[in-house]
Amino acid sequence: VVSTQSTGDPEKNMKGVNELQWQKCVADQGPACVKQDVDSVYGPFKDIPFMRSGSNETRNCPGNYDTKPVPTATFACEAVSPTKAVIKPYYKCIKTPKTDEIEKLGKEEVTADNVENVSKQLKDFTNSKGGNGIGDVGAAADVLQKIAKSSTKVSEAVTDNLVASVSSLAGGDLKTEDAAKKQEISKKMVENIKEIAKKTAVSNKLVKSANVAIMKVSPDKSGGDKGNGLSFFLPNAKDLTKLDTDGGTDGGDKKPAIAIAVPGGVEMSVVMLSGDAFFPSEKTGAIPAGNQDEVRDSLWKDLKDDFNVTDPDGSADSIKYVNSVVLEIDVGAQDPGFVLNLYIKPNFQVGDPSKSLSRVGDRRVQIKYLCAWYKTEKAEWVTDGCVTTYESDSMESGVVCSCSHNTSFAVLMAAEEIAPGYVEAQSLMSQILLGGSIFGLIATISLILPASAIVTTRSAKVNICFSIALLLASLLFLLQDVLVKDDNSGVIQLRSVGCAVYTMLQHYMWLVVFMWTVIEGFLMYLSLVQVFGSHISHYMIKFNALAYGVPVVFPLVGYFAFTRKVTVAGVEVTDHQYIAETMCFLKPGTINFYALFFGPLVLAILVNLVFFGLVLNVIRKSKNSSLSDREQLLRQMKAAVGVMVLLGTGWIIGVFMTIPTPGMQITLQYLFIII
Repeated sequence: VVSTQSTGDPEKNMKGVNELQWQKCVADQGPACVKQDVDSVYGPFKDIPFMRSGSNETRNCPGNYDTKPVPTATFACEAVSPTKAVIKPYYKCIKTPKTDEIEKLGKEEVTADNVENVSKQLKDFTNSKGGNGIGDVGAAADVLQKIAKSSTKVSEAVTDNLVASVSSLAGGDLKTEDAAKKQEISKKMVENIKEIAKKTAVSNKLVKSANVAIMKVSPDKSGGDKGNGLSFFLPNAKDLTKLDTDGGTDGGDKKPAIAIAVPGGVEMSVVMLSGDAFFPSEKTGAIPAGNQDEVRDSLWKDLKDDFNVTDPDGSADSIKYVNSVVLEIDVGAQDPGFVLNLYIKPNFQVGDPSKSLSRVGDRRVQIKYLCAWYKTEKAEWVTDGCVTTYESDSMESGVVCSCSHNTSFAVLMAAEEIAPGYVEAQSLMSQILLGGSIFGLIATISLILPASAIVTTRSAKVNICFSIALLLASLLFLLQDVLVKDDNSGVIQLRSVGCAVYTMLQHYMWLVVFMWTVIEGFLMYLSLVQVFGSHISHYMIKFNALAYGVPVVFPLVGYFAFTRKVTVAGVEVTDHQYIAETMCFLKPGTINFYALFFGPLVLAILVNLVFFGLVLNVIRKSKNSSLSDREQLLRQMKAAVGVMVLLGTGWIIGVFMTIPTPGMQITLQYLFIII
């Protein structure tokens, strides 16, 4: 045992102490890492010393570096359990033992006579034992750049060699803590392989390897698909040698993994990479290995851990995964309004809503697909400029990306919160209070109908019609919790024909309710403000025609105008902009929601506010000499509240629920439910 009474650091004053006994003593006090050698793609690191958890050892990277200081590798002893620790390396190294050889090759003069030999040597270097590192990628990128600059056309043999070389590099160990250098090198490699794809002499034919494939499409052909479309079939996204353009030799009618809408009359080059090795980003993670259920469980665990439930403003970004082949597409200069349409089948199929939906605390979270492009300046995948279209109830059907960029594309997978500010308690409260409202409406209708002295009056008839419409709309809304489930396990399937009909019925009935509130306001205006000349012949026929006739067009326009088929090279994906993803109601936040539901609601509220102001003025001026001022005020307030309820002005709170602050949303939601 090391004495703690000695002066200074006892671990640096080991004279006369048996090293093994000391290590045993340290290990008994907590996890530690044994002395060991560490092999890496950058070379061996010998005799990493015994360390207790929390300690680290820093070494210079092997290799010849022109810059000073020499990059370093840090080996940290990190605890993985209360009794166990392991060495975790953090490399800032760039060069591997073969980097110098590839750099020498890049300094050679490339001519038409030796270009094939240079490409063959590069292939041999990158395919040799020892693995490839980020320094090899940088050196190889210089070789590709020289070949591209020295040739107007790159022969098929040279193209084959270069694609094989880049494929080997993409499959290497490219980890380094020097993020800026990795970003610089990766950008250079992507630019140069794109240049080779544009200059290759091989047209309308795939040149492929395990991790990289390229194809140049000439303007006279579409690459084997109809209607200016290019389709690629890929049974295994991790092996691009299986990639083809005819769907295989079995003659089966298979859906492509990738489809590109090829602009007519232009030459296009396509580079496909099996992963994001050349697209470094701190905000993306690797999809774990395993079968589909194991991967899904692991993803959900990571996403739930990463999803910040306690974040007060909901601004935390969850981790994203690159979930497809990465496409580099060059279609040359296009008009400013040009949009490139791609169909991409994700590598990992999330599944239907029963698999893609979960709860994190009080929030509903869904795994979604996102079309993205790689922004090299920020070294991250961004989604602006791309529209994502896929069927959330059938996520295995693929994704259509419509992008205004001519760059790197991929489908990301991320967990996003749906219904921000959603609290589980609100659902139960809504059901209870809405159930009470339905009971009250039934009681109102039941009490008015038998009263012959009242039922024949104009106000009673309008109130009965209004109550019936509100009853039907409330029943449809309440029954949705029974018939429709956000995990698609209900009687009515999400995004089905039945769901579309149910959505249109709800949309229609709530618009009918809004119309009756306007009619109620108009009737109060006639009765209390205008008084004389307020007779309307056949008023109930006209009121019912107005209330039930005007709203008919809105759900029809909403469904048929905002539900469309997006087709890319013969592959169809339905774009549901009318129906929400997790319920049979209008999709929030869309143009149709604001134009066909929110807009009519706001218009009805504004009209009724005018009526309310006019009626309120009459109530304020009404006096009863037998009542005190206090009794008079209470009577006027009761009348005002009654008018407000009949005119539906409580929906004003519903309008302001669009305020994005979650705390304010929750407060307004509770108020709206109660009112």
